[in-house]
Amino acid sequence: MTEMKKFKCSKCGEIIEIPYGIPKPESCPHCGAPGIYIHRIDEGGRGLGPGRGRRCGARMGRM
Repeated sequence: MTEMKKFKCSKCGEIIEIPYGIPKPESCPHCGAPGIYIHRIDEGGRGLGPGRGRRCGARMGRM
């Protein structure tokens, strides 16, 4: 069974499941709303995790 990412359309409220490796849809397949209304609702996952961004905790100033 393929792992799925879950998104929710904030216009119609429908859940959209997409396999990993496929990008978020550009529009809702249920109501046609643009992609700005589609948001990830599962835990995410395949990134570096919280606190791993470029500037997290790093001091950028000179000494």
